[in-house]
Amino acid sequence: MSFPIGEAFANVRTGTARSGLLAVVILVVVLVAILFDTVSVVLISSKAESFREAGGAVRVLVARDGVDVDACERLGRIAGVVASGAVQEQAPVVMDAMPGLKVPHYALSPGAADLLGIDVVDRAGFYLPTSLAEQWGMHTGSLIETDSGRGELLGTFEFDETDGRDPRLANAFVDLAVMKMASECWMETPPGAGSSYDDLLRTAVAPDAVTTADIQISAFNPAVHVGADGYREFQERPSKYGLLAVVVVAAIVAAGATARRRLEMSSNLHAGATHIDLVMVTLFESLITVFVVGMAAFAVVAWIVRLLLPAATDQLLPAYVSSIVVAVLGAVLGGIAPIAFLSESRLFRSFKRRI
Repeated sequence: MSFPIGEAFANVRTGTARSGLLAVVILVVVLVAILFDTVSVVLISSKAESFREAGGAVRVLVARDGVDVDACERLGRIAGVVASGAVQEQAPVVMDAMPGLKVPHYALSPGAADLLGIDVVDRAGFYLPTSLAEQWGMHTGSLIETDSGRGELLGTFEFDETDGRDPRLANAFVDLAVMKMASECWMETPPGAGSSYDDLLRTAVAPDAVTTADIQISAFNPAVHVGADGYREFQERPSKYGLLAVVVVAAIVAAGATARRRLEMSSNLHAGATHIDLVMVTLFESLITVFVVGMAAFAVVAWIVRLLLPAATDQLLPAYVSSIVVAVLGAVLGGIAPIAFLSESRLFRSFKRRI
């Protein structure tokens, strides 16, 4: 066993095995396939996130004074539900500075505030959409006199009324309130879920509070569609087949590199080496080469995934590592195949013909 191993290391070290070029080619093939797939996943994730930010995954249940706020809040703790919370319309707010203007006012449960991305402050006050606060020249900490007393602006939240979402909160005061009952329950589901969670959403209605006919469920933003089915797009992305093709390509490249050395192999056989010696030397050369390729590919791929998809590293990296392992194993098999399946007599004829 020491002879094949020593011979393989010598061939790799001196360049006889052309391992450097072979390693670079296989490494490039592996990295291009994985990078292509990573970029595809980034694009799919970006579309799904845009869909989510536009409220496309939010379903709204309306049951006038019939929503059990606690039940609505508990939905957000169920597997598959992203967030949920209750919303209740309140009496409009009249500001002393603009007595002729009645501004809509909505009370939110903690889950609804989280769903809207509001950074909640634990004291009395109100929140405004960022665009409305800018229009009024207000900032966090600003005080305002209203018909119900002085209030403090505790923060702002992004709310784009131009993308098709329910525009009511775009020009409204919102605050957090302790409520037992409300008129609306909002629930965010995974992109692509559509109405499949509606039966679960109906459980937020208090028993006997309203009739079935009084319950309405609709999409918070029915206008947005791109990115609505990110899971299906991820599962059906064409780039994942590149991860399978790279195994075949790596095997072909390695087989071609070994086939180009048939004259060298034939000469070694003529000099007294056995057929099994040639196979073992080629095997160890391939193992040394793919070990280097595997380590380099893993380092680069781990860096790429953490850079482009940090949130999905735990899901994607194991899959890509599996692809690297299968690709290098394919390269090993491709590397030894041209020698393993050639008889000694054919190798001798190759040597005599100086192919």
